[in-house]
Amino acid sequence: MCRTIKYTIVHSIILIGVFCFSACMGEEKAKDSNKNDVVNVLEDSLTDVFNPREHPLIFRRTTLIVRDIKRSLALYKDAMGMEIIYDKILKRPHPTKDGEQYIRLVFLKAVDEYYGVLGLMEYQYGETGKVTEPVSKEGFKVQNSIMLFNTNALEERFPIIESTPGVEVYRLPTLREYPSYDGEGVIRVMVSIFYDPDGFLVEFNEPLDDIKTQ
Repeated sequence: MCRTIKYTIVHSIILIGVFCFSACMGEEKAKDSNKNDVVNVLEDSLTDVFNPREHPLIFRRTTLIVRDIKRSLALYKDAMGMEIIYDKILKRPHPTKDGEQYIRLVFLKAVDEYYGVLGLMEYQYGETGKVTEPVSKEGFKVQNSIMLFNTNALEERFPIIESTPGVEVYRLPTLREYPSYDGEGVIRVMVSIFYDPDGFLVEFNEPLDDIKTQ
C-alpha cells in the first residue's frame, strides 16, 4: 500500500515536471515567434523603396564648381571614400569663342543616390590655361559654406586626406562637446576641418555618442 502511494506521488511529480517543461517550451516558442515577427517588420521597412514624391521637400545635392575635377575626385572619392554614381561630359556652344565647351559633371554618394549627394562640376574641362586666380581660403566668414561628413573611420581616413594634393588642414582631429538635442546632456564628436583643393571648407567628423537619441 505504501509502495503504491509512493509510486503515485513520484508519478504525479514527474507529470507536473513534464507539464511545466512543455509550458515553458511553448512560451519560448511564442517569444521566438514574436521576435521573428519584429525582425520581419524591420527587414520589410528597410527594403521599402524610397519614393521622393511622398516628401514635400528633399535636400538633394550640393554642387561645387571646381578648377580640376581630377584633384577633387582624389579627395572625395579616393581619400574620403565616396562613390561615383554619375559621370558625364556635357557639350554646349562655347560662350566666348567658336566651337563647343566641354563641362564634366560628376555626382558622388555617401549613402543614398537621391539625397545627400555631392556634385562636382568643371566648366573648362579639357581646356588649357584654366582658372588662374589663387584659391581663396577665408575660413568661417559670411557667405562661405561648410560641408560636414560623418565617419566611423576618422583615424584611418584622416592621414590619407591630409596627404591628398591641394588639401590644407584647418584643424587636426579634436574632441568637441555640443549640447544634446534635448538640452540635458552633451554630444561628443571628434572634429577635423580642412580646405579642399578649391578652398571649400570640409568637416570630417566622428561622433562618439548616438546623436539620434540625444
